[in-house]
Amino acid sequence: MATDLRSGIVATARSLGMNPLDLATIISYETAGTFDPMKAGPTTQWGRHRGLIQFGEPQAKQHGVDFSSPDAALASQLGEDGAVARYFRSSGWKPGMGMLDAYSTVNAGAPGRYNASDANNGGAPGSVRDKVEKQMADHRRKAEQLLAMQGGPTPSTPAQQSPFGSMAPAPMAIPEMPAPSPIPVEVAQYATAEDKKGNMLSSFLSSLETMPAAPLGRFPGGPSQAQANALSNVLNNPTVADLLMSKRMPRRA
Repeated sequence: MATDLRSGIVATARSLGMNPLDLATIISYETAGTFDPMKAGPTTQWGRHRGLIQFGEPQAKQHGVDFSSPDAALASQLGEDGAVARYFRSSGWKPGMGMLDAYSTVNAGAPGRYNASDANNGGAPGSVRDKVEKQMADHRRKAEQLLAMQGGPTPSTPAQQSPFGSMAPAPMAIPEMPAPSPIPVEVAQYATAEDKKGNMLSSFLSSLETMPAAPLGRFPGGPSQAQANALSNVLNNPTVADLLMSKRMPRRA
């Protein structure tokens, strides 16, 4: 039955545009970690609740759950047109919704009711959000173990890779902007300039002696790699360090 349970959950979730891990987590939570398709729950104004998502009696009848045997209960609840999928579609579920909306649909009858609670009807204390965020960690692990059976990664929909579906949206990608260079443009130019003898250091030192003590401009996008390398070699020379200090220019790392 475990293989049928796993494939049934995956098929159901995919037909709904839901993360299979979210659905498996909910089923584990609603069945106290048993994944029992016959699991009996509390009695409320909807009669005795039973099944993978704890259908009330009217809902079980409406969506065609067959509790005549465990196999019949499993087959009638899971799959693309099973009772679980029918219940979600009739309750306002939309493809791409996340874990909070999925559990709100099961626990409170519709997506978006994150602060609703069924504690007065025999459910565990806490709102939909409390249960998802504070009570389901162990059930998440059970769901991962179930879906990882037969090897391979845990199935999931491409749009929902975060631990609880779309509860935690992926951060927006921000393109990297070049940081302002700390290297003054004149210094970078002098550091890569060659005198008639091809000696960059002497050219830089002679020009440095005539530089003003005032702060110099900067490249908006940074110097080239060649300029940066040449400048690094120049500034590591102790003679240059002394000249920089005498000009009261800030030393550059």
